[in-house]
Amino acid sequence: MTESATRAARRYAAALFGIAQKRGRLEVVLRDLNMISDLMKLTPNLRKAWNSPEIPGGRKRDIISNVLGESIDGLTLSFLRLLVDKRREEILDDVQLEMKRLADVARRLLRAEAVFAVQPTPEEQANLIRSLQQRTGENIELQVQINPDILGGVIVRMHDTVLDGSVRGNLERLREQLLQEV
Repeated sequence: MTESATRAARRYAAALFGIAQKRGRLEVVLRDLNMISDLMKLTPNLRKAWNSPEIPGGRKRDIISNVLGESIDGLTLSFLRLLVDKRREEILDDVQLEMKRLADVARRLLRAEAVFAVQPTPEEQANLIRSLQQRTGENIELQVQINPDILGGVIVRMHDTVLDGSVRGNLERLREQLLQEV
């Protein structure tokens, strides 16, 4: 996606977010956008029709109403029609991601991924979440993955930050330090 399209997606998402929040429909619109994203992934012909410049806007509006009209909120439906009218269909996925990001910021929610060598106990997960919440001041939603290659410890990823407390990471840092001293 071009930089211009990314900026447009942010503007459209910010506008939709503000209206949805003001009307108390934020959760519903977020749910709708997630459902539409999933539907587009599962239905390649719908995605193709949505993105096709050859299909006139009026026909796309009919498709949207017929396929989604009864299952999504009126605000979401109006937003989809606006994208069609403005010929901005290609930014829908980016709008959905930006809406999710804006909602996370509003909720003070930080999504983190923790990689363990073995399945952690519920207590270990709770301790890690507590520690990350104290460190960031945010609510933490933790996704756990298992990778025996890290040998032990944990690697945490939060946005652009990586906290490597793995045994493998510690051994590699020790190796680098020893090589620099020689």
